[in-house]
Amino acid sequence: MALIALPGIPAMNYKGYYAYYSLEECEMQRAPLENFIANMELQRGKTTFYIRTFCLEMDVFQDQLDKYEEKKQKGVGLGGQQMGA
Repeated sequence: MALIALPGIPAMNYKGYYAYYSLEECEMQRAPLENFIANMELQRGKTTFYIRTFCLEMDVFQDQLDKYEEKKQKGVGLGGQQMGA
């Protein structure tokens, strides 16, 4: 999850980004994600903002895990933008 604060906006913006299979994968992507968000805000002409990301571990339903594993084994894209680490 990313929290984004912009001047002149009375509330924090928040967005969920991607889904990772492990906490370690998520932690490795935090800095690249913050850079990605910062670049997007700069492209929108916003030069002052604050970004903080968090990795949240969650339990999921078994059918979601089964579908994930099925797609992973087939080599089907899992629906996220690869930003590199």
